Amino acid sequence: MKEVKIFILVFMLAAVAIVASSSIIQNFTAESNGDSVTVRWTSSTEENIKRFELERRTANMSAFKRIHTQTSKGTPNQYSYVDNEAFMKQDNNNDVDILSQKTYNYRLKIVFHDNTFTYSDIAMIQHKPSSIRRTWGMIKEMFR
Repeated sequence: MKEVKIFILVFMLAAVAIVASSSIIQNFTAESNGDSVTVRWTSSTEENIKRFELERRTANMSAFKRIHTQTSKGTPNQYSYVDNEAFMKQDNNNDVDILSQKTYNYRLKIVFHDNTFTYSDIAMIQHKPSSIRRTWGMIKEMFR
């Protein structure tokens, strides 16, 4: 009986988090122009929101990685971030190399003032950087 009550409580909290994140973010999109990916989002409310953390993963990676942090402006607003390194990935050995698969997933971690958080929906994008862009990325990595 106790397990059932705990399950119901966890289920209700998860449902509230999903509803809360969908009502905070009106629009969340990612677009590719061949050189970079631009991620845009529009908030419907920013009451009690401390910051937005943009996270990215590739289709073959299981964990999201934070790539940008945006402080909340306090009122409903529009945000955008240009991901110039969308063609690169960090593998398990911390070596950076060019992706053979170019499907990216982006999500927002919405952090509140009490340090609780929720996640937005995922925006998926097919990104096909030009060969010049990939070569330039490899040259830059040699000097990091």
